[in-house]
Amino acid sequence: MIAIIVILVLLLCLGWVLLFRHFKALQTANINLVKQEQREATLLYQLREVKEKYHKLEDKLRKVQYELYSAKHKEDHS
Repeated sequence: MIAIIVILVLLLCLGWVLLFRHFKALQTANINLVKQEQREATLLYQLREVKEKYHKLEDKLRKVQYELYSAKHKEDHS
């Protein structure tokens, strides 16, 4: 009877050790996931900023091209 209780206690302890190891692994994986999500958010923010700068530069280029076109047209008609 005592041997059965000892075996059950050992199995219970082994179960707790395995559960703790899995908990630590899940905790580490969760930390890595949070870091990846933060990195993704940072990259998305940077991408939005770059797109905004690109659109501004594109608009500026169109304006300069129009001004050059207008200046050339005035020269041709003068």
